[in-house]
Amino acid sequence: MKPPVSRRLLSRDSFKGRRLIRKHSKNIDLYFSPCHYGKNEIVFEGFVKIDGGVKHLTFRYDSVSVLGAFADTLEQGVFSPRPYQLGQACDGSITECALALFARFYREQGHSATALHRDAYPDENRRRPNWLELTAAADWQGVAYPSQWDAEATTGLLESLHAVNYHSLAGIVSDRLEKGGAARAAAD
Repeated sequence: MKPPVSRRLLSRDSFKGRRLIRKHSKNIDLYFSPCHYGKNEIVFEGFVKIDGGVKHLTFRYDSVSVLGAFADTLEQGVFSPRPYQLGQACDGSITECALALFARFYREQGHSATALHRDAYPDENRRRPNWLELTAAADWQGVAYPSQWDAEATTGLLESLHAVNYHSLAGIVSDRLEKGGAARAAAD
């Protein structure tokens, strides 16, 4: 694996109006953003592909280089098996994978994941998920999409949504499934 080569230190001043600095390649996906609470910190989330899965690290730095964050992810990151499986236990790295499965489920039913997300979180002021970006990130990590959305797969989807604390979304999916199966559950 080729490590990132930048040794330049990033600090809060490195962002100059940008909300995110991302370093992405075949084997790494590193995100740096300024602290949203006004602290002079960098919020970091990193994924490094290794045999059988990814190493994942979330951390706050005063300053850090891309190379330093990469090394920290390899040394201190939590291993998470990939491809992600429906119902896999939460380890802090699976949110994109669980939401990508949700988006795929509704897309395969011919409906909008955004509409159901809005129903689950009507008062949410933050941005809605960008399903294309989210799915691309999850696919990069590795996701095992079911060949069919039978009862076992939909139960796994609900477990996955609960595992990443998307309880309202899981509740709406469950209610719609109970009212008439997957086709009606997907109706917006």
